[in-house]
Amino acid sequence: MNKHLIINLIITCITSLTVHNLSAQHHIILQIEDKEHIAADAASVVITDVDNRRVVNNCIADTLGKVYIKLDKGNYSAYISSLGYKDTTLYFTIPTKESLIKIVIENDITHINDIIITAKKHRPIVKMEDGKVNIDVAQSYLSDIGNAIDVLKHSPGIHIDNKGSISLSSLGGTAIYINGKKTPLQGETLTAYLRSLASTRIQKISTSPNPNASYDAEGAGGIIDIILKSETDTGFHLTTSHGISFWNYIHETSDISLSYNRRHWQVGITYNHNIGYYAMKYGINRIQDGNKNLSTTDDVDKRNTYSTSIDLVYHPNDKHKFTFNTSISAVIGPGYTSTETQIYRGMNDLTQLLYAENDYQKQRTPRYSGSIAYIFTPSKNHTLSVNADYIKVDGESYCNQPNIYYFPNGTLHHKDIYQSENDKHIKIASFMIDYKHLFGKGHELLAGIKASTINSDNNFKFYSSLKIDNTRSNRFTYSEQNIEGYTQYTIQLNKWMATAGIRIEQMYSKGLLQPYTAMDKKETNTTNRFNCFPNASISYQISQNTRMTLAYSKRQDKPRYEDLNPFEYLLDELTYWKGNPFITPQTNDKLIFSLSHKQLVINLSYNSLNNYFTGITDVYNNNTVVMTTKNIGKQKQLGAEVVYSKRIASWWDTNLNFGTYYFVNKLNYETNNHIYRRPSYTLNISNNITLPAKLQLEVAAQYLSKRQGGSYEVLKSSGYVNIGISRTFLKDRLHTSIILTDAFHTQRWDSYGNTNKLNISSWGNSETRQIGLKVRYYLGVKKYNVEHKSIKEAERL
Repeated sequence: MNKHLIINLIITCITSLTVHNLSAQHHIILQIEDKEHIAADAASVVITDVDNRRVVNNCIADTLGKVYIKLDKGNYSAYISSLGYKDTTLYFTIPTKESLIKIVIENDITHINDIIITAKKHRPIVKMEDGKVNIDVAQSYLSDIGNAIDVLKHSPGIHIDNKGSISLSSLGGTAIYINGKKTPLQGETLTAYLRSLASTRIQKISTSPNPNASYDAEGAGGIIDIILKSETDTGFHLTTSHGISFWNYIHETSDISLSYNRRHWQVGITYNHNIGYYAMKYGINRIQDGNKNLSTTDDVDKRNTYSTSIDLVYHPNDKHKFTFNTSISAVIGPGYTSTETQIYRGMNDLTQLLYAENDYQKQRTPRYSGSIAYIFTPSKNHTLSVNADYIKVDGESYCNQPNIYYFPNGTLHHKDIYQSENDKHIKIASFMIDYKHLFGKGHELLAGIKASTINSDNNFKFYSSLKIDNTRSNRFTYSEQNIEGYTQYTIQLNKWMATAGIRIEQMYSKGLLQPYTAMDKKETNTTNRFNCFPNASISYQISQNTRMTLAYSKRQDKPRYEDLNPFEYLLDELTYWKGNPFITPQTNDKLIFSLSHKQLVINLSYNSLNNYFTGITDVYNNNTVVMTTKNIGKQKQLGAEVVYSKRIASWWDTNLNFGTYYFVNKLNYETNNHIYRRPSYTLNISNNITLPAKLQLEVAAQYLSKRQGGSYEVLKSSGYVNIGISRTFLKDRLHTSIILTDAFHTQRWDSYGNTNKLNISSWGNSETRQIGLKVRYYLGVKKYNVEHKSIKEAERL
């Protein structure tokens, strides 16, 4: 045979084999995380070819806990080691149906001569993962701050206004989830529930401005998911925490959590209470038809919160899991507001002084809930879950409301005595079925259906001089039935990932207004709507540490039940709140471009909110104003957000959230047709500093610039500085902390604005500045699989 021919054949064979090997390589992603789904960034990973007994790759997990590798066909092992976790080895075979392989690693406890060493790794307080901002409450001072409302008030990117509305930086309302399940509570009932949820029970808070179709369509501005702590280790566990805080008033909090876990079942019991008064002070200076009124209000909330729950879990094997939860919470106690109003003719001629009170002699809002869930996992590629939930809320209040007028010289002009009684009953039931199917390489299908029903019954009685006022007393009932279905599909091809989904909803609602003493005179408002809410995203993995994503979604906000009730409530005889039964849902179209690189994430967004509704202060009649909710037009927003975390030194970690926005409010209702434009920005910085003597210092600050409000008003700048210092004792069983919130008392809600007939300047603040002392103690017996180790690097590799 010719020598040149032999050489060519050899070269051809080698080339073909090389091409074959390259084409046969498979792209695999290893996702390394702990039981709490926290990514194990910087974990060391060694990939070994089991058949040939050789190391083929040695790499470090990125900030998302991910490792990207290419492997030929064969059998492999992945050895994972990370500070604070047990070494873990996973065996897998290529090719595999899963391009994403999840590896769960456990916390490490090592015995060395009867000494227990527990290693803990740094975790940033704020991280961006898969388009969500995760706030690690359990690892920060937020865990000791009070209740869930306090945590949300001081979490970066989350805002709570003086009316208790919770929102993200995006346009639209925000839906609240607990452990991935939406809570149907709204307004005061939602606030009452969050007040009963102790901050020590919260593991983390996850916010997403662009959730997929598996989440309810509500929450045009996004969702906030509050993830609660759960003890999964077998054994007996008892955690008790007690705190006291004060500034204007003293507040005492206690939280007790008890669990007993066996291999196939767990039972948990919790109890907490929050006792103490909260002070607020606010005022408004308004010029109406050329006349000035100046009002100042002192407000003291004297309600206490109590909550208890029981959780049962039974999982006989890996395929079946049953959970049951029941809870009772209540917000109980009086309250008091005192308002002084100076009434002028023109701008300088003081004609009268009005002293008004709201003496809430009784306030009571108990909540009862129960849920049952079943999860069936016949294989790792199939999951079916079924959930049934029921919530009942009964609320009642009685308020004495004297209004006394004086001449400027102090002599009595006249006196009006009012009383009001309100009782409401809300029943909410829902049933959900969700299905998850993993197939192919990087393919995921989500589908589900949900049916829910809501019934609200509100009786309001208003008395003037001990006689019922028929013009203000009524009974308002509201019912709503929803049927929703969704499907979501995800596909991953090498460095590309695409998702698309749609959620459809059929909603029927009926509001019935009946005057209290004329039940035959009824006003009915019914709606029957069908809506579709699509979403889609596409992302590309530029490199191991860099990823870009483009996403679109459409979502909605429904009006709160209490905003639909057209009864009148007065702060005094010159200032009213009034419901509106004709509010229609608002919808939001949102486009987000995201670029992430290591610890840096940049989001660019465009939002358009249609059929926009908000609370607005408007002229009521002569010398009085009314605050009500209306559909008033459209809102648009351009935004840019940055999330960045950095370890500056071994003892100093910092996190930064910065956002800049441009708002456009197009108001078009009744005779109002105006456009308001304004830029704004927000800044959040948190620092975690390790001091000598095992002390941990945390300093967090927020600044909100002047910004456009919901309608014509402009919100003035505000912010806070929080300082917390903590230390653990007794092998981390005893945790103590001292916290100063809003150190300079700058967390305010000042604003100004004007319309054709009304010029308003308002201000206010609450008891956000507090000094708190907290003690938390853990007592328990855990059953660990403890390893007695003598680590040698040569043997490890």
